[in-house]
Amino acid sequence: MDRSAPRNRHGRRSVRLALPGLIFLLSTWAPPLSALGFTGPLVIPAVLLSRLVVPGTPPASVASQNAPGTAKGGSKWSDKIVLSGLVAGDGRWRSTGTGPTAAKTTDLYLRTLEIGIEAGFADWVSATVVLNSEYIGDPLNGADSGVVVDEAHVDIAVPHTPVYFIVGKRTQFFGLFDNHFVTDPLVQDAYETKVVGLTAGVKAPLSSDLSWTFYKGRVQSDHLAQSGLFDPDPGTVPQAGADRVDSWILSSSASPAGETWTVFAALASEPGIGRRMTALNLGTNLAVPGIKHVQIDAEVMRGLGREDVPGLGRPFRESALSFTASYQIVSRPRTEIGGRSYLARKIHRLAHPVEAGVRFEAFDDGGRAAALGSWSVRNRVSLGGRYTFFERENTQAAMSLEYRRQTLRISPLYTGAAGSGHEVYVRVGLDF
Repeated sequence: MDRSAPRNRHGRRSVRLALPGLIFLLSTWAPPLSALGFTGPLVIPAVLLSRLVVPGTPPASVASQNAPGTAKGGSKWSDKIVLSGLVAGDGRWRSTGTGPTAAKTTDLYLRTLEIGIEAGFADWVSATVVLNSEYIGDPLNGADSGVVVDEAHVDIAVPHTPVYFIVGKRTQFFGLFDNHFVTDPLVQDAYETKVVGLTAGVKAPLSSDLSWTFYKGRVQSDHLAQSGLFDPDPGTVPQAGADRVDSWILSSSASPAGETWTVFAALASEPGIGRRMTALNLGTNLAVPGIKHVQIDAEVMRGLGREDVPGLGRPFRESALSFTASYQIVSRPRTEIGGRSYLARKIHRLAHPVEAGVRFEAFDDGGRAAALGSWSVRNRVSLGGRYTFFERENTQAAMSLEYRRQTLRISPLYTGAAGSGHEVYVRVGLDF
């Protein structure tokens, strides 16, 4: 499955999703929510599934429109450019602390506003630019309403060879981050590496792919420090100057059983003061054989090389796990998986308009909280799903719901405020 070079994508059938589908989706959450002390609706008979999808006229999908070279014969340059976007607003309920210190807060904010500009001037080269603004009006994340360039890259597939190049700003090939929930996976919170870089890769049989990416600075390490998975104040590692493009990621993936199973791995290395900062990523994406519409996503991250903490004389080598089991009530083929890019996330939403799932995540801080008298996240459990209530061609309106429970490890010496314990997220989004 090609996730690197310019892509050809599948068309799809438009659907109209009836109200009983939403009731069924919510009913699937009843048993787990009851165990957590919530009450839910009675289970609706499975016969309603047969009424979820009503065939419509075949649309000209985003996948088809955006394929490089689609407008090759166009008479004007504007025929070669495709615009798309996403607007999503979130509501959030949080419960923090216990006993007399317990606090409950609610918020409404605009989670993301994205505009994608894609151009295919030939069947071997394409350009993508994504402008976005995030967390508008969110007091927790403190973002402003400024618009930034989230992605800007050129993808080149050398004609008549398996070689490709990608240059520009994007989330680099470390982690797949296929996401079925409102919140991002824990491994993405910790290890997303979004930076300007140069990738050289080669495609091989079994949909395999091997690439080497180069970029500048301690991007991944700084992202981990600001992830919110642990108290960043104690044990801060001094910043290392970056005057060379000597950070790199070696990444590989393969699909030994076709589109039903993908395995991937990556090794990242960034400069430090005393030693290089290295990390390992291993993962898989599996459509469970014999169980229609069930998908398993699993990723493991491990810090291999880390700087010594000043005054302590030792590093903290952390690790993270994210495991998701999801059920696509409505499922269509897709040629790109993951959540690293704007296009991959959009393809996911269009291919899985109705889905539900459970996600378990764990974070091992390498003894950081105990040694520094601070706190860190221990694990997270999420339950949720997504229901598309309107779809016509490439326009899709959907509601997502997620309940997330988070547990922490807190040192007896720590007296400050830590992360939340229970959260509920509701999202309404419009793809266009």
